[in-house]
Formats: sequence, structure tokens, C-alpha cells
Amino acid sequence: MFFPSRVHSLKSLSLSIVTIVFTSLLLAILVSFPVLAQSQENDPAIMPRQGPPMDGPQAGIDLQGFHLFNAHLENDQGKVSVTQARADASWSRFTLGWHSNWYSWQDNAMLPFGDGRSDPWNSLHVLTLMANHRDRLSPRWSYFIQGAIRSGFETELSRSVGLAANAGLVYAWNPDWTVGIGGFIGVDPTSKFAFSSTFAMGGPFIQYRHPRAPGISGRLAFPQSELRYTGSPFWSTWLGLGVNSDTYRLADNSPVMPRGYLRERMTTAGLYLDVTPTPGMLLRLGPTYNFSRRMEFFDSSGGKRRSHELDATLGVEAKISWSF
Repeated sequence: MFFPSRVHSLKSLSLSIVTIVFTSLLLAILVSFPVLAQSQENDPAIMPRQGPPMDGPQAGIDLQGFHLFNAHLENDQGKVSVTQARADASWSRFTLGWHSNWYSWQDNAMLPFGDGRSDPWNSLHVLTLMANHRDRLSPRWSYFIQGAIRSGFETELSRSVGLAANAGLVYAWNPDWTVGIGGFIGVDPTSKFAFSSTFAMGGPFIQYRHPRAPGISGRLAFPQSELRYTGSPFWSTWLGLGVNSDTYRLADNSPVMPRGYLRERMTTAGLYLDVTPTPGMLLRLGPTYNFSRRMEFFDSSGGKRRSHELDATLGVEAKISWSF
């Protein structure tokens, strides 16, 4: 738990000091847990789809993109569409991720923020470095630990860094059912670190069968849940429901909130098709429905100033992954 004084001190850390702190966190994970995670495909005790994958290879590259079609801000106050591209590279316990969002605005004069002429912003970016470890405590019990440093920004990196940690226990109830519980703590300049795909578990979860098992499988968790049907080793289709939130440091000359912050929140429901033409490749494509959308603005000291709702909108998502 972070007390206000501790949060305040973390806010004042420079980028270099935060980097040193996180490097120490990474070294602690490496020194404390020298055994590499083993393959989990035949052991249900340690293969839940929460946190970093436990049954994957030692290295991989993920390329992912989505597009959200035009949607009004509340009360028809302008429109915006969003396109995102994301790249993640993993090796052993480490994952380095980058993603960028590009915004296309309409009716700027009607927007409830900005100067009414120029676009509020054109693009926003996130850079993440994560370290994770998973291992077995017994044939039925396992655990995971993660640490991450994250920077979300428009143009300037300064005052955009956040730290987070996640840990949990997993229990294989029987060959089909797995349950677990995890905890998340973090801090960023707004004192509320935004969860996203950086961390795939924020609380209790229950999973039925491994997602690669033939037939029906699924998991109920926060912030990501799914129900899947695997027809063969080469394809599966699934329904997903997830909550995403990201925080960005706005530009020094932002017409919306100079040197301030933006937090975007959204819930996404999607119907996806996964194709695995080779054991090391995954192709994904599917339409999405995106709702409960909100933009929250914070001043340069991290104090919340206002928020605005956005209408629900359709989207499309695609992904290609290589593992080796």
C-alpha cells in the first residue's frame, strides 16, 4: 500500500533515479529466482493464462494493431478515431514493448477541450520494460512475480515514468480447473498506475482447461476474460472481454493541459479467429465493440481536473506472433 507521503516522494524522482530503482528490481528478480520457467503444456498446476505465459518459448516477437472507428464525444462534441500499432520483443524473463496511437479528429471547434482550432494531440506513445518469473512450489501450486517500468508520453519523456509490480499464486484444482489470486501495486505521476496488457492479472481468476486443448476452454478474470473453442491444432475462435487503461504525459505546449496528463479507459468485447500455421506462428483477426470509454485529464502536479465520455464504437484488431 502506498501512503500519500510515499507517493509524493515517488513523484519527485527524476528519470535517472527511477531507472536505477527499476534496474535493482530486475537484478533482485534474477538473483532470487535462478531457475528458468519450465514448459507447462503437460502440467496444469502452472499453466494459467494470467501474467506472462509460462508455457512459451524463450524468445518471441509480437506485432499487433487495431483501429477504432469514428465516435462522438459526449453530446456530439466532436469526433475522433484511433489507430494503434504495437511491437513487443521478449527474451528469457524480459519483455520490451512499444506502442503508438494515432488520432484523427473532426469538428475541432466543438470539442470540449483544446483551443478549438488545432488537433488536441496527434499521437501518443508507451514504452515498457518488464521482467517476470514463474516457477513451481509443488505439483499443484505455482507462483509468478513481475516488475515493470513504463513511460506514456506525447513528446517529452520527462515526468512520464511509472513503476509497477504484480505477484500471485496459482492452484491446479484438477486437470481441467485452475484457480488463482494475484495482487497489483504501482505508481505514476497521477498516483494511479494505469493497468493494461502490461499486466494480465489484477485479481482472482478461474480457468477451465488449457486454451490449446481441443474443444471448449475459458477463463474468468480481471481485467481480461475469454471463452474459446479450439477446433484443431491449427485454429481456434474465441470471445474476449477486457478492460484497458493507459496514462500519457501531454506535451509542454499542449493546447489541452500543458505538461499535464491524459488517462484513457475503455472496455472491449471481441470475436477473434486464431490461426497457427506453424507451431511458432500465430495469426489473429477479429472485430471488436468498444464501450465505457472515457478521457480523464490531470494537471502537471497529477490532480484530476475533468473527464469526458466517448460513445461506443466498432473496431478491428489484428496480430501476428513469432516464437522461437
